[in-house]
Order: sequence, then structure tokens, then C-alpha cells
Amino acid sequence: MEKNFTERIGVFGGSFDPVHIGHLIIAQDALEQLELDRVIFVPTAISPHKRHRAPAEGRHRLEMLRLATASNFRFEVSDLELVRGGVSYTIDTLEQVQADHPGASIFFIVGLDSLKELHRWHRYEDVLACCTLVPLGRGGEDPAAIAELCKLPDRWKNRVLDRLIRIHEIEVSASEIRMRIAEGLSIQTLVPAEVEMYIAEHNLYT
Repeated sequence: MEKNFTERIGVFGGSFDPVHIGHLIIAQDALEQLELDRVIFVPTAISPHKRHRAPAEGRHRLEMLRLATASNFRFEVSDLELVRGGVSYTIDTLEQVQADHPGASIFFIVGLDSLKELHRWHRYEDVLACCTLVPLGRGGEDPAAIAELCKLPDRWKNRVLDRLIRIHEIEVSASEIRMRIAEGLSIQTLVPAEVEMYIAEHNLYT
């Protein structure tokens, strides 16, 4: 008898400007702790929360992601938000991933800071209905307090609480990396070697 198989897909969105080891560790952590089949990295065109373009062009951020993830067959990179252009809404991305992978369980990886604004997200109820939220935390957070951060109507709180899964965040920031490059400092331990070479070859962030 053939067994039913539901694919488990993590979706990791962000500017990735540039992608760094913290991003890769988070994705690997999610793969292992949530028993995902793959993690799809989705670089944003324009974030609805920032409303400005990233310092590096989308084509550069996309290529750096491809270089950084090439050695892990369970990591994928999607250009769907860059191709779509304009403001990147989470629900549009999640619905596209669902359409591309019918029947899959979708896990959306999100930072706690962004989670605080969940009630302001475009079509946030549809987001909650189509994915499991995976907040990035350092461990030890009170689940009830995390649910309270979302500022959702009471009818959603228990459901969100059941969907919160904590993984560990690594203290590396893209802004710090850009600052170090601008100041002529090494980023050798902060990004994969292929990404470091790409940044130098294309004179990014200087």
C-alpha cells in the first residue's frame, strides 16, 4: 500500500543584503527541528515594512543566495518576489508557493520583531490560515507572551499560540556586514567564501 506523503516546506523571506552565515544556520536549524523537506529562500523586492529598495540590486542578492546555498540540496532560492516586483506581501508569496507545491505544509520563518506587527500585515488572517508561523527566538520566551505580541483578536490567539515554534537566532546582521565592508574590514567569518568573493568582484557595499 502506498503511503501518503505531505511535503513540509519552509519559506524564508528577507532582503538577504547580503546573505550571511546567520541566515544559513537559521535555515538548517529549521530543517532539522521542524523536519522540513526543504527551505526556500525568497529575497524581497520592496518590503511593505521598509518601503525602500535594498542597497544591492535584486540580481546580486539572488546570485549571492544561490552561491551560499549551492552545497545544500535541501536549500532552494526563488526569484518570485523579484520577478513580481513592487511591494512584497507575505500572503502573495505564500499563495504562490502553495500553488507551486499543492498539498504541502508551509512553514513561514519570521523574526519576533516582525511578528509584533502581525495584526497589521496585509490579509494576515489568510496568512495564518495557510501556514505555520516559525518565530525566530533565542529560547526561553514565554509562549503566552509571544502570542500577546501579535496583538490579534481573541478568536485567533489560541490558534496562533499552537502554531508558534521557536528556533534559535544567530547574532549576525547584514547591516553590520555592509558597515564592515564600507570601512574596509574583513567579513571572512560572517559570510560564505563564495559570497565574500562575489561582493569583492562586484564592488558591492563600498
